[in-house]
Amino acid sequence: MMLILYAVVMRTKLGKAMRAVAEDRDAAALMGINVDGIILFTFALGGAMAGAAGVLYALVFKQVHFFMGFVPGIKAFTSAVLGGIGNIPGAMLGGLFLGIVESVGPALFLDGLGIRAPYQLRDVIGFTMLLIMLIFRPQGILGERLAAKRA
Repeated sequence: MMLILYAVVMRTKLGKAMRAVAEDRDAAALMGINVDGIILFTFALGGAMAGAAGVLYALVFKQVHFFMGFVPGIKAFTSAVLGGIGNIPGAMLGGLFLGIVESVGPALFLDGLGIRAPYQLRDVIGFTMLLIMLIFRPQGILGERLAAKRA
């Protein structure tokens, strides 16, 4: 799914138009891009990706309830911030990093503290990593600094 999303955004005309609208909406409209259509396509693409992710999540965890997407949504936001907002490979790298830290972290950091079930604190470790990243490198792992003029 990430390869398809990356290919659509980076290799197609619609992806180029999406990037142009994200950069400067008014300039994209002056160049003849249908801004409303591109925004609609972007939300449809995001909804399709979220739907596919929801189906995969439900297949793995075998439960369907109203709030089943809340925790994965928070984790997706966290991985996007860790990798760099607006950077598709960075978001994937951030997700892999978050998954590794959450799976190895309880045994690595909390095992010797006498906590009965340190694996239950994996979310705390993941969000602590997010907090540390926001303090020391707010643009993310693969993010780039914005110029003062643009920010």
